[in-house]
This record gives sequence, structure tokens and C-alpha cells, in this order.
Amino acid sequence: MAAKRLLISAVLVSAGLSGCTAAEQVAPAPPSAQPSTSEESTATSTVPSISREVPPEQRRTLGSLSAQDLCGLVRPDELAALAFEVEPGQPREVGIEPPVRGCGFPARTDGREVLVGAQAPGFADLGTEEVELGAVRGTQVLRTSDCTVYAPVAGATLQVSVISGDTDSDSCRTASDVAQYLLPGLVL
Repeated sequence: MAAKRLLISAVLVSAGLSGCTAAEQVAPAPPSAQPSTSEESTATSTVPSISREVPPEQRRTLGSLSAQDLCGLVRPDELAALAFEVEPGQPREVGIEPPVRGCGFPARTDGREVLVGAQAPGFADLGTEEVELGAVRGTQVLRTSDCTVYAPVAGATLQVSVISGDTDSDSCRTASDVAQYLLPGLVL
């Protein structure tokens, strides 16, 4: 079973989305008002160049959104302010049992892409480093071809990946900024 999950995870990672079916949910720890010294050294935080306020009645439940709906969570001009100039989003569904929904926003001038995805609940711990995303604490992982941020929300996990042939800490900062921008529009 573990080998099957590893194989599914590897297939999904190569497609730009990662994860496998979770048997149990992991509840995120509430953010602390004053981080301890150990939290300061392990959690990173950024402030996006733009932000937004969304009234609670207009917030959307990530787990119920289709891949097409994920494309509507952010406009290309907003991503240009947070990341780089992008084309309109293209819905994606990859994997099996259940498929992982996502929306890719390819860069206008090079091979980079911003990917917004909806993972199963409990997958916010897929990253290797903690990251502060405003009111939410998530994780991030830097790989050779992408940096991905995972954030726990009600009934799902928000995934934001910045995909590029040459990723670095700037890619992670961009992914964190996009995730932090998206979170006010979602039911937490």
C-alpha cells in the first residue's frame, strides 16, 4: 500500500500537483500570537504586494470547487502583481481516487507557471518548512522544478506552486504571496 501511494505521489508531482488519498485528517495548529524562538527560526513569512478583504458570505469552500472554478479564484492581472505576467488559467484534473483539481496560469514570456490546486484535507503537512500565511500556518517545499506552498482550509488543502526550470527562494516567496492573497476568499 505504501509503495502504491509513493507511485501515485510521484506521478502527481511530475504533473505539477502532488498528494495521495488521505485516510485521516490532520487538524492545523492554531497560529500563536507570539512565536517562540524555535518557531521564528523554522517559519518564514512574507507580505504580498497586494491584498484583499472578502466578506465571509462571499468566501468559497475550496473542496467543492471544480477545476474551472479554481481558475476564477484569481485574475491574471492580480497574478501579474503578485508573481509575473500570466495567460488566463487552464483547468486541470490529474491523478485518480480522487482526481486532484487545479488551474495552471502559464507565464506570457517564458516557461514559468503558477498552479492553484485543491488537495485533500490534511495535506498541508506535505511541505518541509513551515510558512506563515497571515492567519494560517502552512508548509512549503522547494524542489528543482517548483516551489509549492500548502495551506489548510475548511475541508481541503490549498496548493500553490510556482513552476520554473530554475527555482529558488524567490519562487517560494511568490508561491507564499499568491497563497496568502487567495486565503481571504476561502472558507478557513
